Amino acid sequence: MDPTALVLSSVALGIVLGAGLTLAIVSARAAGRRRSAEMRPELPEIATSILDEIEIFAVILDASLTAVYANPTARHEQHVSGEQIREPEFLQRVRRVMTTGIPDTHDPDPSNPSDTVRIHLVRLQRRFVVVLAEDLGEEQRVNAMRRDFIANVSHELKTPIAAIGLLSEAVQQAADEPELVRGFAKSLVKESRRLGELSRDVIQLSEAQSTLRPEDREEVSLRDLVRGEVESHREFATQHRVELIVTDDAGGSREAVILGRPTSLGSAVANLLSNAIRHSPEGGRVGVGMTVERGRFLVTVTDQGEGMAPEHLSRIFERFYRVDGARTRGEGGTGLGLSIARHTMRAHGGDVDVWSQPGVGSSFTLTFPLPDTSTDGKPNKRMKKARRIVREATKPAARTPDTSDTPNP
Repeated sequence: MDPTALVLSSVALGIVLGAGLTLAIVSARAAGRRRSAEMRPELPEIATSILDEIEIFAVILDASLTAVYANPTARHEQHVSGEQIREPEFLQRVRRVMTTGIPDTHDPDPSNPSDTVRIHLVRLQRRFVVVLAEDLGEEQRVNAMRRDFIANVSHELKTPIAAIGLLSEAVQQAADEPELVRGFAKSLVKESRRLGELSRDVIQLSEAQSTLRPEDREEVSLRDLVRGEVESHREFATQHRVELIVTDDAGGSREAVILGRPTSLGSAVANLLSNAIRHSPEGGRVGVGMTVERGRFLVTVTDQGEGMAPEHLSRIFERFYRVDGARTRGEGGTGLGLSIARHTMRAHGGDVDVWSQPGVGSSFTLTFPLPDTSTDGKPNKRMKKARRIVREATKPAARTPDTSDTPNP
């Protein structure tokens, strides 16, 4: 064979073999990618983009029930752990959703305090299951508090309402016996007053728990507020033969003015004063001290009453909680005063604390944070801005001149 033809034939054969080998490699790689895609398909970008933005726990599981995606909330969530999505019962439900495509939802068991997570399972593109989990512990706690509050209000209202009904019937039947009528009327006044106090305190508690909006705030002189409440309680203290003593350790060296709701703040102070007077013995004293300490205005109400055991101190700010229920009801207390005081103080950025010792007495301290002031004693820019916002929010709208009666020129 001609050498030239032999070389050309060899080159042509090499090209054909190379092309075939290249085609086989490319086909093998394409088949591998297809098999890989079938085993581990790509996550839909739009789905992950949406889940990245939501604020609840979200995880995507593939066909092997392996987590292939977790949104930012799931990566930082403490209430829902990875162990919960690996439980056999949970995985069985995931397989059922993967097979049937029917979404599944698990709601917390109200009778089980530890079961607080609601879980939604949804199939995505036949190859994934999206797990959405939401911790409802706080919501369940609030709902339980709401149910307890309604039950307590109903119980507290039931007694005076029933008493007023019975006493009214008794007055009607004893119309010809003036002495009995006077006795029943006295009891009617007592029960109606108790009903009125309960209604007032429920309204005050609702106000204390509401958000303090800028238009609700106005300048409040804390010293004037406290002294005003003390003066309004002097008659009540005289009836109980208790002496009220007021001291001001700060000596008025710093103006104690905050922006707040005067009626709510007055109720907080009034509740502490009335409690201290009720629980003080005849001839006892109730001290009201005012002082400024580290940028805070402190009001301390101290009595010489029977005091409280340590186990009660952590619960006395709960609604309707009474250390001695029967005795407190007999004295006219509703069990809401301290709860109103705490909610009011916290709404204003402060708080209320208690110290008590059996046989010695109790001391309650209201802490009011004072606004920062500059070295020359003038309010700083933040205080000025807050006052300006309040003035603008409460300023009446400009009145448009009425030109209806103005004669035309």
